[in-house]
Amino acid sequence: MNSFFKRYDVRLVGVFLISLLVYLAIAYFFHAPKGYYGTMEVPRFADPWIARAETILSGGLLYRDVFTTTPPLTNFLLLPPVIVSQWFGHVNPWATMSFMVYFSLFNLFAAFVLLYMADDRREGYLAALFFLLNPLTFGNTILRRQDESVVVFFIALSLFFLLRRQHYAGAISIGLAMCVKLTGAIVWPIAILHTFKWQYFILTPLVFLLILSPFLALAGQDAMFWDVNQEHAEHPFQFGGVSLGSLWNRFHEEAQQIPVSWPSWLFVIGMGATAVFITWKRFGIVEDLTILIAMTLILSPKLHTGYFSMLALTMAPLVRSYRFAPLYFAFGLLAVIADFYKWPIENFPIAFWMMVVVLIMIFAIVVRLTRPPESIPSIETQS
Repeated sequence: MNSFFKRYDVRLVGVFLISLLVYLAIAYFFHAPKGYYGTMEVPRFADPWIARAETILSGGLLYRDVFTTTPPLTNFLLLPPVIVSQWFGHVNPWATMSFMVYFSLFNLFAAFVLLYMADDRREGYLAALFFLLNPLTFGNTILRRQDESVVVFFIALSLFFLLRRQHYAGAISIGLAMCVKLTGAIVWPIAILHTFKWQYFILTPLVFLLILSPFLALAGQDAMFWDVNQEHAEHPFQFGGVSLGSLWNRFHEEAQQIPVSWPSWLFVIGMGATAVFITWKRFGIVEDLTILIAMTLILSPKLHTGYFSMLALTMAPLVRSYRFAPLYFAFGLLAVIADFYKWPIENFPIAFWMMVVVLIMIFAIVVRLTRPPESIPSIETQS
């Protein structure tokens, strides 16, 4: 019996269950009474997941029969919580809990990928533990009840196959990740840079197109969810969420507001510079992916707190060797708090300055990743 509980996978399940209960308690006793999740009869959802899933279940077509701004696969993956919610008549707390628990399961799946990603199983366990304990992980799936954990799992899977040099599986998993959210493509340039294998040039776009093509054929222009002329679509050239530009505009008069074209150009130039820098230096697959994600989030005009979950994942295997645990947990906690100050508190100046600190901490981690791990003084040396 003792040997059973010493197994790393069993320990992770235990940490997952405890975290799940703790965050559900916070949601139930703190946020729910304030109406954050809607009323019992009318649950509040940020995205129309239920409408999309019910369209699929009734034989309808995404994009044509229901407004859809995400790739198709994510909507099919959200059928289970919608079906559970249907069993209870789409009333709270069951409607909200079905999504909370389902999204959180992908946290556990990603943690298992981290466990087996490392050659040293103890290192993998610690990385998975860091990921589960980062406030972003369950703060996003339960407190915020958002679906980024699904694409984070697919990113983890893509990274796992890339590190294991299983390029067929890696190329396919990146294509699948892109069909969940376009942000899943973040692993693609890193895979090409570090392997230059034909699978990533051919299989990845082929998988994406094979899944998308029926919707393009039947729904036409409506299925082009990446259209930069459309708001709330899958592109960064729009203000949204907790980006500095978006928050700044929320508490300034029109004359003082920032036009979206300015940060959009900064984003394009900054990402070009980041690509050149990574191509030149090549710090490592996980390091380069983390730097790429971090700079994307720092520069993007559209930034939702859930996006930081990607960083919580890719930073987790690097925390011990690069010694940035305090920054890792601090930026996650502050990002979740800032999101609540954005809404429902709607104190935009405080949310803005919190996000300034969050982005500074993330940039500090990026700078640390550009140094060899052995050159970073240990805590004992620093003290």
